[in-house]
Amino acid sequence: MKKYFLILCLLPFAAGYVHAADSTITITGYLKDNACSVSVDSQDFTVDLLSTAAKQFNRVGTVTPSIPFKIVFDKCGSSVTAVRVGYVGTSDSDNTTLLKIDAGTNAASGIGVQILDRDQTPIPLNAAQDSLKWMTLTAGQPNTLGFYARLMATRAPVMAGTVTATANFTLEFQ
Repeated sequence: MKKYFLILCLLPFAAGYVHAADSTITITGYLKDNACSVSVDSQDFTVDLLSTAAKQFNRVGTVTPSIPFKIVFDKCGSSVTAVRVGYVGTSDSDNTTLLKIDAGTNAASGIGVQILDRDQTPIPLNAAQDSLKWMTLTAGQPNTLGFYARLMATRAPVMAGTVTATANFTLEFQ
């Protein structure tokens, strides 16, 4: 009998720990229109680095003249203020900040492609996005960003041949 009585006494205490309540959590925020549309002409394009004699690359670090190219945004959102542009691709084995020349029949060797910003400061290939410089944009209208590309000797001697390399650009808007 005592066992039965003891069990009955514990049941009301155990039942007292079960609660039910109705609660509401409201989550708010604001989604800003801070991106830009890349122009069709800037989605897939070729930069012609022209012809250069292999003998002009007389030592590691020698470069060709910089060739300008641009990325055009058709329109930018009403709150965009800046963008960081990075380039991703296969890096040269001798200088990992440069884009590797594609291998193949009659491919040049001993050189890589260097990409530069509008001030002709090198942009390292495959750099972490947060290490790149912000470039100012004008909200609510088209914007054009200028860049440059050039060849750089990574070893000597440079072997003449075809120069083809491919990179993708990445964008982070502010």
